[in-house]
Amino acid sequence: MGEDVDALKRRLPLLDYLRQHNWTGHPASRSEFVGLCPLHEETRPSFYVNTRKNVFYCHGCGQGGDLIRFIQLSRHLSFRQSLARLDLQTSPTVDSAAVLEQAAAFYQQQLDHYPEAMRYLNRRGVQDPALIGELEIGYAPGGSLRRHLTAQGHSFDLLRQAGLLNVNGSDAFYQRIVFPLRQGEHVVNLYGRSIGAAFTHRFLPGAKGGLYAWEKVRHYPEVIVIEGLFD
Repeated sequence: MGEDVDALKRRLPLLDYLRQHNWTGHPASRSEFVGLCPLHEETRPSFYVNTRKNVFYCHGCGQGGDLIRFIQLSRHLSFRQSLARLDLQTSPTVDSAAVLEQAAAFYQQQLDHYPEAMRYLNRRGVQDPALIGELEIGYAPGGSLRRHLTAQGHSFDLLRQAGLLNVNGSDAFYQRIVFPLRQGEHVVNLYGRSIGAAFTHRFLPGAKGGLYAWEKVRHYPEVIVIEGLFD
C-alpha cells in the first residue's frame, strides 16, 4: 500500500497539481514556493510548497502535508477517496497514451523536412543526430497532425481532450520543437519550444513526468539538474 501511494504521488508533483488548479506561487528559496493559501482566505502569502520534499505548509491556518493530504482538505474527502480521485486524474487512458505516442512519433518524422527547425537546434547547440534520435526530438510544422491522427482512428474529441489541438482545431504545438516526456516506457506529456514569435513554452495538461531523461542518468554517481530542456 505504501509503495503504491508513493508511486501515485510521484506521477503528479504537488506544485504541478496546485498550478493546474490556478495557484500562483513565487520562489522563496531554491526549493520552496510561497503564495496565498488555497485552504483559507488571506491577504499575505503564508502557504509554502517544498518541491524537494513534495509537501506544503501554511503558517496562517497551520495545515500541512503531502498532495493527498491537500486533496483531503481542499475537497473534503477521506484518505481513500483522495487516493481514488488522484489515481483517476493521473492515470492516462489507453487511448490517450496511444495518441501521445503516435503524436510524438509523427513530430519526430517531420523534423528532418524543415530546415528552420534544424537551424534552431543548431543554434541551441543540439547538432548530433544520434543525440536528437535518443531524445526523440521532433518538430510540429502545423496543419497535418489532426489529419494524420484521425487517419489512425483517433477521434477529434480525444485530440482536443489530450490538448494536442487548440480551440480552433489546429495543432497546439505549431512551429515548436517537441520533446516527449516519458514516465517509464510511456509518453505522459509533450513539451514544445517555439522557434518563432509564439509563446515560448508549452506543455499538455496533466503530469509532466518528473525529471526529464531521469531514467537515463539515475545510475550515475553525480548528476547536474537544470531547469530547461535546452540548458
